[in-house]
Amino acid sequence: RGARAPSPVPPASNCRPARLVQKMATDAAASRLMPTTGGTDPDNNGPFDCHGNGCRATGTRCHSECEGRHLDEVECTRWDKDQGWRYPRQPSVVVTASRDMGRTASTWVFNAVRLLYRQGHEACDSYWLRRLEPARIQERLQTGAHVLIKTHEWTGELSQQQFDRVKPMFSHVVVSVREGFPEDPDWMKVATHIIHFEDIVECDEAGGKVGALRVLRALAEHLGITDLTDDDFKKVDYDLMTLPMPTRGCNQTTKLWHFHKRRGGRPVPTKPPETSTP
Repeated sequence: RGARAPSPVPPASNCRPARLVQKMATDAAASRLMPTTGGTDPDNNGPFDCHGNGCRATGTRCHSECEGRHLDEVECTRWDKDQGWRYPRQPSVVVTASRDMGRTASTWVFNAVRLLYRQGHEACDSYWLRRLEPARIQERLQTGAHVLIKTHEWTGELSQQQFDRVKPMFSHVVVSVREGFPEDPDWMKVATHIIHFEDIVECDEAGGKVGALRVLRALAEHLGITDLTDDDFKKVDYDLMTLPMPTRGCNQTTKLWHFHKRRGGRPVPTKPPETSTP
């Protein structure tokens, strides 16, 4: 197979004044978001909330493949009305998929989706689910937030008929791939957005790492997150690069394991990114 062409850069909007572009983005966000949930969102004490002891909905204790809700401290501020969080009028069901142990940065992609929603102050509940079934997804939509699911191969877990029944629930299927590593053909058939490992770790001629920012912008556009600024994308990139690595086992919020230590070969930032001058 020939060399892969570089992923296109999302169209620039510098032909319009920056303030006009931001106003258009804000208006678009207002049309699809609302200040309160359209569902029932318990204050971090719902049936799926797991605080290391398991949750009522699954009836099991927390374990390496826990299927409970594990929000981080920032995500938990959504119940503070002064923090400006919003709920979607039509919640998305976003699946981030890859082969198990595929080395395609699939956990980076999962957290990228999670942190893009967080940066935009859009309520999102993230989960690990090995077996995708309509009832299991529907009950997680009851909070009125977006639902983000990290998973691996569905073959072996579901029949084709079962998968065809659950597939219409997915609004977005983000698949991560890497050159030289086998793709998952069944997820590739239904992918709505593909992220290449090589784009995440791409360097420019000066040696700066710019690929991740481009990937984040394209991913936000795909998800319909319209009101993030360049500073927001830099902040998400910084947050992704500084997520704490567990010393053993799995961090249930980030889904990072102790062996996730390469960070695509990028050095860990020593300070937050500088913000643009207003």
